[in-house]
Amino acid sequence: MSDQPRRALLEALLELCERYPHWRLGQLVSNVAGWADVDLWDVEDEQLLSAAKLHLDHLKHRDQVATK
Repeated sequence: MSDQPRRALLEALLELCERYPHWRLGQLVSNVAGWADVDLWDVEDEQLLSAAKLHLDHLKHRDQVATK
């Protein structure tokens, strides 16, 4: 994985850490792998990034609907 996608994954994980401060890092990564429907041991960085972005988009949409 090149630096740019890795940076995007780490930024997404940071944003998820801020959303779920009570989750441990391992728990967070395991949950993201679950959202990608891939075993933690087998998940690729790109799959983690895609699942994290999809989840964050869902949360942002939910927050926008809640504030209306």
